Parts: sequence; C-alpha cells; structure tokens
Amino acid sequence: MLKIALCDDNKNTITKYAELISELVEKYQLQIEISCFSSGESLFFHYSNIPEQIDIIYLDILMDKTDCMETARKLRDIGCKAQIIFLTSYEDYVYEAFEVNAAQYLIKEDTSKEKFEKVFLKAVEMVSENKEELFSIKFDGKTTVIPISEIAYFEIWNRVITVYYGDGKSAKYYYSIDRLEEEMSGKDFVRVHRSYLVNLSYIEMFRNQNIKLKTGAIIPVGVTYSESLKKTLSNYISRFHIYNTTDINGKEEDL
Repeated sequence: MLKIALCDDNKNTITKYAELISELVEKYQLQIEISCFSSGESLFFHYSNIPEQIDIIYLDILMDKTDCMETARKLRDIGCKAQIIFLTSYEDYVYEAFEVNAAQYLIKEDTSKEKFEKVFLKAVEMVSENKEELFSIKFDGKTTVIPISEIAYFEIWNRVITVYYGDGKSAKYYYSIDRLEEEMSGKDFVRVHRSYLVNLSYIEMFRNQNIKLKTGAIIPVGVTYSESLKKTLSNYISRFHIYNTTDINGKEEDL
C-alpha cells in the first residue's frame, strides 16, 4: 500500500488534490492511504515519529509564512526517501528543489489534470523501484524501523532479541527467535546458533565453529547448525557468483 501525504494550509487545495488522487487510484487500481497536514511542522513531526508511513509527499512551499523547503531539508536529514513533489503557486524556489532531490516542481495554476496524472504515475513508479523492505519493532513504547538490508544479525538472551544494524546501532524487543526465523525465511538470513540469526550478506569468514561478520563481530556456530550453514552459505555464494569466498570447509578465505 502506498502512503501519500498532502501538505497545504488551504483546505480547498487539500480536498481538490485528494479527490484527484482518489480518481487516479480507482483508474489504475492502486491501494493507497492519504494523510493530510496543514503545516510543515505537523508533517515533519508525524514522519520523524513513524518514518515508514510516507512514500509520496505533495508539499506546498509557503504556508502561514513558513518556508516548507526547510521542512523538506529536515525530512531528508533524518533519512526520508519519499518522493517529494512540490505543489505550489511560487516559481521562485524551483532551483532549491534540486537540493532536496525533489521528484517534481508543479505550479498549481499551470498544472493540468493530465500533467498531474503523469507526475503521479512517475512517482508511483519510482517508489516501486526504490522501496526497500523495512523491519519494524516496538519496545518500551518506542517504534524502531530498520531497512532489512542494514541488519547484520539478531541475538536472543532471556527472551529479549537484540537487532544489530547500521553503523554499530542496536535495538531490543521481546520476541521468539524461532518465530523470527520463520518470518525472515527467504530474506537471506540463516540460523547459526540457538541464539543467533545472521544476514548471509554480512558473513566474511567461517572457521573453527565461528563466523566473522563484515562489521567485525564474531558469532559462534552451534554444532547442530554447522552443516546446514555450510549448505546455505554455499548456495548463497553460487547464487550471487561470489568467488574467493568464505571458508566453508575449514580453510580461511575472504568473502
């Protein structure tokens, strides 16, 4: 489902474009959810708390004398990868739009339904191409959203799972590692120990019942998981044509 945000301080404008988007959704049989905001501040607050919620943002430039180009910059600064489409009556900011990697800059008065439709479909296409699968967890009232590709491994201890991701980051939540293993099936994660689930793309070396990850972490390999790990790793290597690879037979080599 596509998450779309309309941000404008004019209620009539919000209604107009929400209806137009709804028409396009029906025409092209899309599934969407539209959120409406009357200020850049409310949009930024929403996104910074639940970052996975927006795929396409329609953003006016000046609202109540607020420069929403700055809102766009703040969104980019916190990692927002949404397709931003400026929908405004002001031509003066078109060059600044390049700084925030805007998908399009539309002048309300000069934008026909046909042009709006063309830009909308292009944004939908870009979202489909760039959309990265996310992993969401909740712990102590806080929601953490992590791109799956950034997760190096999971570790469980006393029913608490720790997710290690990004540049030395981690997050905790209560869950079953057996259920987690099932959910991550088909996403190139492998169980290497009763307490560890590892992203295959992060494995650098497998030797002496330990694997070394590209992050530098050393993970123990349980005896009962050793053979299945060798087979899974070998299949992964073959699938991606990786050569000069990890030792899967006892010799030390680099991935």
